[in-house]
Amino acid sequence: MKRFIWVVMIMASTCLWAETYTPADVPNPKTEGQQYYVSNPDDILADSSVIWLNTCASMLESKTNVELCVVALESIDDADAFDFAYELFQRWGIGRKSQNTGVLILFVLDSHDLRIMTGTGIEGVLTDAKCSQIMHDDMFPAFRNGDYDAGICLGALDIYETCTNGDAPEELLTIRSVTNRGQYAEEKGWTLEDWMIAIAILIVIISLIWSSSKGNKGGHSGHSGSSGGTIFMGGGGFGGGFSGGGDFGGSFGGGSTSGGGAGGKW
Repeated sequence: MKRFIWVVMIMASTCLWAETYTPADVPNPKTEGQQYYVSNPDDILADSSVIWLNTCASMLESKTNVELCVVALESIDDADAFDFAYELFQRWGIGRKSQNTGVLILFVLDSHDLRIMTGTGIEGVLTDAKCSQIMHDDMFPAFRNGDYDAGICLGALDIYETCTNGDAPEELLTIRSVTNRGQYAEEKGWTLEDWMIAIAILIVIISLIWSSSKGNKGGHSGHSGSSGGTIFMGGGGFGGGFSGGGDFGGSFGGGSTSGGGAGGKW
């Protein structure tokens, strides 16, 4: 009896301390300069599995334009897994815009929820029936044995093989689909780095104006113009980093989903 009470207490404390997420809280693997495909904030997946999944997803995108995103979370509290996956998919815009060939695997440990959600453009290749088969044949058996890494990696491999076999790559590369990210489209606000770069550019401009003004008063306009040009070129370098956005954050392609795929509990 005492042993049973201890087990219950340990399980209760685990639930109390488990990190819970909303779609807005999930770390996006393509932000802060990263170009990855796996969000694993609770370290549910081993580092070796994350590396393998990123490699698999990168190869899949290069061959088919399909963006495969994997999200493994400890808890989403009492949120519905379908609604959570749908909002997350739309917020991040998984898949190429105007093609919508994105796939999201959402794994939730405490509720034993799994969702494979597909973009509107990939549903002809990665059908709902195929997603269900992948989950029940390969992923759920591994999960029931406590091997979450194997289950998710097998699911990703099945998706890769489905999208790269036969005529599927050609179909996926040429597909056209209407993109609609709806109310969950994430607005791109300015980050701290963006503000710092903007302030740096402003300082450069003010310095340039001040140097030019001083040079005109002292009769050395040529020298001041040269110095000002050098400073401005430096400012241009900052400006290039700011406008490009590559140094301070990537993103998924801007695709959308209509909620296709499959889901369930193992």
